[in-house]
Amino acid sequence: MRLLFPAILALFALFFAWLYYERYWKWRDCIDAAESSCVLPNGDNLTGGGMVWGLFAILFALTAFVTWLFSRPRRH
Repeated sequence: MRLLFPAILALFALFFAWLYYERYWKWRDCIDAAESSCVLPNGDNLTGGGMVWGLFAILFALTAFVTWLFSRPRRH
């Protein structure tokens, strides 16, 4: 039960990492070449603002790690 909250935070981190990959990392060359936005064949418009999802992924991952550290049983 102690690990439930860190696990939920880790799932959020994974979700935002996936979102970062799908909305920015996979298309970073196209976004850089267009210097503003990249229109995909399906009509989606991607911008450099997709990097924000990576920040959320890092913050949730760090929070999950710190929460996990403080929820572990202490050995004396």
